[in-house]
Amino acid sequence: MEEDRMSQLPDAILQQIISFINIKQAVQTTILSKRWKNLWFSLSDLDFNFNCLAIHSRVNLKNMQASRDFFHLFAQFVDHFLSHRDHTSTVRKLHLSLMDSDSGLLGIESVTPLLEKCVDYAINHGVQALHLDALCCPPLRFPDAIFASKTLRELKLRQFDNSIYIPKGFSLPHLKTLYLENFDFMNDDGHEFCSSFSKEPFSGFPELEKLTLHRCRISGLVILGPKLRNLEMIDNEFYWSDSEAMEAISAPELTSFRCQGHFPLECSKLNFPLLEEACLNLSIRYHIIKDKGITLKCIRFLQQLGNAKNVTLSLDTIKALEADLRVIEQSSSPFPNMKYLKLRRGEGRREFPTVLQRVMNYLTEGSSCGDSLMVEFPEGVSVVESDLEDLSDEDSDELHAQLEHLFE
Repeated sequence: MEEDRMSQLPDAILQQIISFINIKQAVQTTILSKRWKNLWFSLSDLDFNFNCLAIHSRVNLKNMQASRDFFHLFAQFVDHFLSHRDHTSTVRKLHLSLMDSDSGLLGIESVTPLLEKCVDYAINHGVQALHLDALCCPPLRFPDAIFASKTLRELKLRQFDNSIYIPKGFSLPHLKTLYLENFDFMNDDGHEFCSSFSKEPFSGFPELEKLTLHRCRISGLVILGPKLRNLEMIDNEFYWSDSEAMEAISAPELTSFRCQGHFPLECSKLNFPLLEEACLNLSIRYHIIKDKGITLKCIRFLQQLGNAKNVTLSLDTIKALEADLRVIEQSSSPFPNMKYLKLRRGEGRREFPTVLQRVMNYLTEGSSCGDSLMVEFPEGVSVVESDLEDLSDEDSDELHAQLEHLFE
C-alpha cells in the first residue's frame, strides 16, 4: 500500500487545499481518514453559496417549491456547520450568496435570520472580508452587528431593488475595500427598506483605498476619499437618464480609475492629481455613436483624466470620438503626461477594424513623451485617414446601413 504523503502535510496547507472545493465537499473530507476528520472545523475561509450547493445536489431551481425546500436544507447545513466549527478559530473571509442562477432572485421569506446568523458569527470571530450576495425578495434588513466591527477590512454587498437596508451615516473606520452593487444613492421615494444615503456617504470610511460602484444610481453623489487609490465605476448608467451626473469626486491619492458602461461618466468636479492609470471602457450602442453629442461628453471626461500616464480606451470610445471630428479638431489633446496608450476591444460583439488618424493625433500629440510614447492596438486594427465625410452620399448611406445591421 502506497504511503499517504498528502496527509503528512501541515494543517494549514491541507486547509488551503480544502478551501478550493465547495464547503459541503470540505465537510465530506472527514471520511478520508482520521487525519482529515477535524480539518474543516477550523477553516478560515467560509463560502456558503446557495446556487453552487443546489447545483451540486442536482436541485431543479426552476421549480419554486424545490428551491424553497432546498433553501431550508441549506439553512440547516449552514447552522450545523457554524455550530460545530472550532469557535476559537477566527474567520478570515465569509461569503454568503443567496441567489439562484435562473432568475437571480431567491424568493424565500426566511432569508433574514440566516443572513443575520452568518454576519453575527463572522463579526464575533474577527472576520476581515465579508461578501454578501443578497438578491432576495422580499427585502431584508442588514444586521447591525456589521457596523460595530473592529476587524473588517473588505466589504462586498450585492443586492436587488433595495433588498438591503443600510442606516444613514454608517461608519466602518478600518475598512479598506468596498464594493456596492445595485444601490440607490439618490433614493427619495420613502420606501421602508430603501437606503437613505447622505450626499457624501463615504466619509465614515477614512481608511478606504478601493471603491467599486456597480449598477448604482449616482446622480448628485459626492465621493471624498482622502486615502482612495483605486476607483471603479461600472455600468452605473443602468439607472441613468442623460440629465443625471455626479457632483464631485476628490481623491488626492488616487492612482487607478476605471469607468465602464454605455456612457462616459459625467461629473462636475474630478480631482485626481496623482492618477497613473485611467481606463474608459465604453460599449456604445450604434444610435448613441451617431449622436454627435457623445463626442463632447467623451472629450470633457478625458480632459478630467489628464494626469494619467497609462491610458486604456475601448474601440467604442474611439468611435464615439469619431462621431464629431469638428469638436476633436477644436479641442486640445487631453493627456500631456501619457506614456502608454492601449486600445482594446469593447465588451460587445461589434468589430471595429479601423481608427481614424485624426483621433489618434488628438489623443497623442499633446504627450510630452514624444517619440517614446508607446501605443498598442488590438490585432487586426489599423489606422486610416478617411472617414464617412470623405465618402459619397450613396457610399455613406450604404455604410450606415451596414453598421445598423451590425449593431442590431
